[in-house]
Amino acid sequence: MTATYRTAAPRYVSIDIAAVLTFLALSALVLNPIFRSLSAATFLACGCLLIVSNIQHSAWLFARWWYLLLLPAYCLLSTLWSLFPDATLRYSIQLFLTLAIAIVVAGRVPASTLLRMLFIVYAIGVVLSLTIGHRPMGAAWLGIFGSKNAFAAHVAVFALVSAALVFDRTSPFLLRLSALGGALISPPLLVFAQSAGAIMMVVPCIGVILGVMLTERLTGMQKVFLSVCALIASAAFALFLMTNGETLLADILNSSGKDATLTGRTDLWAIGLSFIAERPLQGLGYRAFWVTGYAPAEQLWAMFLVPSGAGFNFHNTYISNAVEIGLLGMALQVFVIYGGAILMTVYALARPTAENAFLLGMQALVILRSFIEVEVFFEFSVRSILVVATFVYAAHGLAMLARRAPTRPRRQPNPPPAATGPGLVAGE
Repeated sequence: MTATYRTAAPRYVSIDIAAVLTFLALSALVLNPIFRSLSAATFLACGCLLIVSNIQHSAWLFARWWYLLLLPAYCLLSTLWSLFPDATLRYSIQLFLTLAIAIVVAGRVPASTLLRMLFIVYAIGVVLSLTIGHRPMGAAWLGIFGSKNAFAAHVAVFALVSAALVFDRTSPFLLRLSALGGALISPPLLVFAQSAGAIMMVVPCIGVILGVMLTERLTGMQKVFLSVCALIASAAFALFLMTNGETLLADILNSSGKDATLTGRTDLWAIGLSFIAERPLQGLGYRAFWVTGYAPAEQLWAMFLVPSGAGFNFHNTYISNAVEIGLLGMALQVFVIYGGAILMTVYALARPTAENAFLLGMQALVILRSFIEVEVFFEFSVRSILVVATFVYAAHGLAMLARRAPTRPRRQPNPPPAATGPGLVAGE
């Protein structure tokens, strides 16, 4: 009797190249203090590899979402009238690549996978900030970022990611448990960062995430009713802010020990508006204001005791960008930001998943901060990538829902009565 042996079939490990490259690209940007000078190069290398790894699909994505590339194309066009065309050309190309990579990421990496990636990357930043981070005696916690504002911004996104991931039933239990720990530790970290603004803006965004997840068991009409109530409440709140916002903001800032002028932001806004009035439509050129040697920029650096050439802006996304690319360019930015927010709101109500809740909460954070900071649409910006990705995820998701929706059969008209007459029988 001869023995027979069966050889086990070889097992192959499937590696998602798109997910790996996306993780590395985002890690390079989020953990910029670790990568340092290699941050931008690593992001571009991984992002370009992601594009060329499936060049036909990437080309299809660019053709499908071409209007999202109008903004960097317009920035590139502003080289023609820019005060500093060399700087405009360089930064416009970098912005174009950043948003192009964002489109490919959204087209090849599922939103649920992106959510888990972001949690891991931001958790690494938090752990490193707690272990090897810097905290001057009696001062705000800087973490590994060298700035309390940068550390607070990192923790704010980490809080949103953690809160959303807790509700993700498709994630492993240990990952959700870690997310719960992240959600609990985020508020104390924001306090350590001494950032009252971050705390005030994170709270409503967490509310957006919780609100989306609570609609999971509501019927369609209940969601519509809730949406109408939310719109009415938002309109009432906006009206209240328009009439009492200045007094309320001053009281909040005074109670938290902050400058009532937002550390000179109101003066900056007035100066920015004066530059917009000079060239309202086309602006000065993309990234053509804060340039070393440009007299108005040098005056502002000196006025606010900032070293010449240091990172500085008008602390308002709309004013800052309108100075550079005018009202036409700002309109393109508003379309991407608020268009994505509206689309994701509709999609999140239709499909209240953890990833949709996070993207909507993140979009809300960008919008809230856009009035006091320059949040998006500059090169190698994670938030710019997420804003574009949110638009793509929401628009694609709604299109898929529309295709799956059952179509009502068209009512066929009653057939005409059969003709009768000499030599004809009814029904022939």
